[in-house]
Amino acid sequence: MSNQGELPSNEIVVAAVDAKARQSAAQATPPAEDRSRRWPLTAIGVGIGSAALAAALLYANRGNKKN
Repeated sequence: MSNQGELPSNEIVVAAVDAKARQSAAQATPPAEDRSRRWPLTAIGVGIGSAALAAALLYANRGNKKN
């Protein structure tokens, strides 16, 4: 350590400098899109998928009736 103003270069110091740089970059970027607007589309997709599974089970079991 010949220079007094220079920090030692170990993994802790490097990680702290990297974290500080990421934090300042994150504060400079605008916030992401609000996910609450996309929620109804997800619910509709789950409903359609559930209906498709129910229809597939009904179709698969229609030949198993014994009269």
